[in-house]
Amino acid sequence: MPRPSAPILSRELICRTALGMLDRTGRFTVPELAQRLGVSVSSLYHHVSGRAAIVEGIRGLMAAPFAEIPADAPWEAAVVLWARSYRDAFAAHPAAIPALVAQTISDPATLEQYDRIAGLLRGAGFSPNSVVLSITMLDNLCLGAALDVGAPSVIWEDTGRGDSPLRQVLAQASLPDGPDGRSGQAFELELSYIVSGMADLLARDRLAGSWTADGWFPS
Repeated sequence: MPRPSAPILSRELICRTALGMLDRTGRFTVPELAQRLGVSVSSLYHHVSGRAAIVEGIRGLMAAPFAEIPADAPWEAAVVLWARSYRDAFAAHPAAIPALVAQTISDPATLEQYDRIAGLLRGAGFSPNSVVLSITMLDNLCLGAALDVGAPSVIWEDTGRGDSPLRQVLAQASLPDGPDGRSGQAFELELSYIVSGMADLLARDRLAGSWTADGWFPS
């Protein structure tokens, strides 16, 4: 039997092709995606329910490289490991981020990632409010940092004014180029602040009540 002349259509192929379009142009539509794959729009709908489902498939592809959290890891080390892998995974596809943040997360693989970090924090004694706030802070940091990785090498244009404080500090700063430069060091500094803030939340939670396997109870 002769081999097919084109790859067999699948949900993964559809999502990977859409991700490639986002990487190149920052956008995709279902008709454009169908045209790129050389199929009809109705053929796509045999595998995905619509654009939102494709975006969630893209989210799953991007979340796949997230670091596995060791079951016995201290929560601080696990958070740092998870956040770094999150930033790196999304930094590989910064143009896809606006599409992802525009809709509710429903991809099962991505939700499993959040389940792992939420379970780790609950097991460490964080209250429900503190878990939600902590994950939100990590989300905000990692998404912003992922966008910053792809930012231009020159962030601030030279004003040309000799009395400009920004111009002066830029001339005096000695941050290297590349991933260990301004963007990378700022991410690590912010991450350390978030972990420190999470430790404060945990301390307050422990003062507010007693943690058991069944939940929190007032002291």
